[in-house]
Amino acid sequence: MPGKLLPPAIKAKVSVDSAIPILPVAVAAVNGYPAAIAPAVTLISSAVTDIGFIQTQLMIKVPPPIAPPARFGVNTTGAILTQLTTILTAITAASTAAPLLPEPTATTAFTTANTTIGTTLPLVSTAITVGLIVPQQI
Repeated sequence: MPGKLLPPAIKAKVSVDSAIPILPVAVAAVNGYPAAIAPAVTLISSAVTDIGFIQTQLMIKVPPPIAPPARFGVNTTGAILTQLTTILTAITAASTAAPLLPEPTATTAFTTANTTIGTTLPLVSTAITVGLIVPQQI
């Protein structure tokens, strides 16, 4: 029997996976990056809401579950929320730098931020699958 928190976990994964292909398009938009990345911000914010909901449901339990020995716990959702926050912070940095391109400092900030986003998004997707979806399907 699937876990009660499976639907928001799946919804969060779909949101994160849908944000992944937006990044290269936004990067290619250069100075138009802030507008081009906006749909990804909405999707990632939705994932934050869904993972936050799971976190809240876990916090109701006293004491809150920790994995292991639990299949997943507040440590799992906390780590995912931290990664999502890292992505949103990097998007803010890139959006701030984009209008200033091709200025060298802005170029460095833009590239660094987008490297962080491009690396972290797939990791979050995997973390949601391995940490929240699979354990609820057992």
